[in-house]
Amino acid sequence: MGVSMKYNWVSVLGEFQEIENAIIFKGGFSKLDEKYISVSIANIISDQQFGGGIISADVEFTGGTAKEKIMNEACEIILYYDPISHGLITAGIGGTGLCSIRSFLGQWTTYGSAGNRELLEYRRKYRLKVSANGSRVSVNLDGVDVVSVNLPFALPRGQAGLWCYGQKDVRISSFQVTREKPKAFVVMQFTPPYNELYTDVIKPVCEELGLRAVRADEEFGPGIIIADIAKQIVEASVIIADITPINPNVYYEVGYAHAMHKPTILVAEKPTPLPFDVSPFRTLFYENTIAGKNKVEAGLRKHLEAIQKEWSAG
Repeated sequence: MGVSMKYNWVSVLGEFQEIENAIIFKGGFSKLDEKYISVSIANIISDQQFGGGIISADVEFTGGTAKEKIMNEACEIILYYDPISHGLITAGIGGTGLCSIRSFLGQWTTYGSAGNRELLEYRRKYRLKVSANGSRVSVNLDGVDVVSVNLPFALPRGQAGLWCYGQKDVRISSFQVTREKPKAFVVMQFTPPYNELYTDVIKPVCEELGLRAVRADEEFGPGIIIADIAKQIVEASVIIADITPINPNVYYEVGYAHAMHKPTILVAEKPTPLPFDVSPFRTLFYENTIAGKNKVEAGLRKHLEAIQKEWSAG
C-alpha cells in the first residue's frame, strides 16, 4: 500500500503530487524575490503522530539518468514538525551527506552526518529507515546502518512527514510509521520496599498512560555496567528516580539524565532531604502506607501527564 492511500497528507511548503501509490516532490526553482532564485524546497506533513519507533520509505531520485550523479537533491523524513514555529527534526539522504540527522528552526543544525552525497544515483530506489528511541536517532540505508546520534534532547512527539529539496523530482513510496511506546526508565535501589513501589505503583501508572516502564535489572540482569545504564537513559523519554536511600549509583544516573536534558521525576519517602542540585526536578514525596500508595499513584500520574502535555506542545 502506498503513502497516499494509507495516510492523509497536507503540503505546507512547495509542491507535491499525490498519485495512487506514491508522493512525488516536484523539483525545480523557486523565486524568493525579484533578485534571488532558489532550488525548490518542500514539506508535506502526514496525519501520523510520532515520538519514537521506526519510519521507513522507498526513495527514488527520478529526474536524471542512471549514469548521472546526484548533486542537488535531498529527501529527509520529518520526525517532528512544529506547526507554530514550522521547526523540523529530520533524518534522511542527500542533506549534508549521504545520510544526515538535523533540525531546522530559522537555521539548520546538523547533529550527525556520514558518507558522500555525491554517491547517490538517479533511477535507483533506496530503502530508507529511520529509528528513534528517546534521544537516539539512527539512519539505515538499504539495510546498512549509516549514522546514529544522541540528540541533546528527547525527541518530542509531533507529526511525521517529508522534507525534499532539489532541481529535479523525487518519488517517495511505501511510507510507513511504526510507533513504539515511549520508555520510562526507572532508577532506584533493587531492594524492598522499592521493588514493591516499582511493581505496584510506578509500572501500572506508566502503562495506564501509554509508557513502557523499564528497570535496568529487567533488561540486563546481573553484572549491569554503566554503559548499559547510559544506553537506557539515552533511549528513554522520561526518567523516574527514587532517591530515598543515599545511593551513589542512583545519583550518578540522575546526573546523567540531567546532562541529557531528560524530563525527570524524583520520588522520595518522607522526610528525605533533597540536595540543592536536584531541586529543579519534579519531586514527589510519598509515605510507605496504604493511604500513601494512593497519593503517590495520583501524584505520579499528574507529573507524567504534565510531561506528556509538554511533548504535545513540543
